[in-house]
Amino acid sequence: MTNNPQLVNQLLAASIHEIKNRFGLMFSQLDLLLAQVDLQPEQLHGADLVKSEADFIGSELVRVLATYKALEGQNVINQQQQFLEDFLEEKVARHASTSRAHNITMDFQCNEDLDGFFDGAVVNIAMDTAIYNAVKEGASQILLSADMELGYLSIQIHDNGPGFPAAMLESPIQAGELKQDSASTGLGLYFAQSLISQHQEQDKTGKVLLKNSPVLGGACVNLLLPQ
Repeated sequence: MTNNPQLVNQLLAASIHEIKNRFGLMFSQLDLLLAQVDLQPEQLHGADLVKSEADFIGSELVRVLATYKALEGQNVINQQQQFLEDFLEEKVARHASTSRAHNITMDFQCNEDLDGFFDGAVVNIAMDTAIYNAVKEGASQILLSADMELGYLSIQIHDNGPGFPAAMLESPIQAGELKQDSASTGLGLYFAQSLISQHQEQDKTGKVLLKNSPVLGGACVNLLLPQ
């Protein structure tokens, strides 16, 4: 067995990358097969549950790889111009299976002319974390919104779940933080913070803020991206 920790980490990362790719191919084939079968409504619901879980696992693998690179000191940020109406609309569409499987209404709102510069892949990872947390907490409504806020592009994920406990709102996001009445470890949000913080512009750094949603009454995860 090797005593080189860096080599072990690289081997694990390579394995996860290969699993992610094979997993994606497997479920692409599943989609093709399902499209050729006339399913009953209850079977369609079961297929949506499988696809929802597949999306979750795929997102987790992508997040692990991106976080590994960030923690290893690699710059994973590739900022490009993004038009928020298209970006959020695509996000809602990509989670259609999750919405159907868990009876969730998911929508978005933003100014049709709003644009910003950020890494779409990294922001997708952070948004997925917030969306899956909302699903796990039993939310039935999720709203994605975007606006400019004091030199930052603010992308917010609102839900109508139980919201964040006061202890989480009053302190910075910490690894391993346990939510009250929840099995969540808080690691997803901690890793999202690590990735979003790589967005930097002059003296401003990207950050993730937690609050309770003024729109839906549950949780709100606010991704602030310097512009």
